[in-house]
Amino acid sequence: MKITSANIALLAATLVAGTAIAQGIAQPTAATPSTKAAPAPDNASGDFALVQQHCSTCHSLDQVVAARKNADEWSETMDRMVDHGMQISPDDSQRIIAFLASHYGPAKPSN
Repeated sequence: MKITSANIALLAATLVAGTAIAQGIAQPTAATPSTKAAPAPDNASGDFALVQQHCSTCHSLDQVVAARKNADEWSETMDRMVDHGMQISPDDSQRIIAFLASHYGPAKPSN
C-alpha cells in the first residue's frame, strides 16, 4: 500500500474525530436541568420563585440548596453565574442572595 498525503490526512481526520467523539465534545449539548425541584421553605415568598427561575436553568435546585453558603459566598457564586451568562437584574440578584443565605445558609451547630 502506498502512503500518500491524502491517506495521511484521512487517517489524521479519523483520529481527531474519534478522539472528539470519545471525549464527548463532538456535539456540545446544553445542560439539562433536573425536573426534581427542591422544596420551598414554609415561609418562602416570591424569592423562592426567583431562585427557581434563575438557578434551575443550568442545574437542579437540589445542587443550589445543598451548597449551604453565607451571603458573601452566595454573592461570589452569583457573580460567577453572571460571568457564565446568567441574565439577572442587580435587585433580583440581591434578593436571591439574601434568601439563600437566610434559608439555605451554613448549617448551625447543634448543641
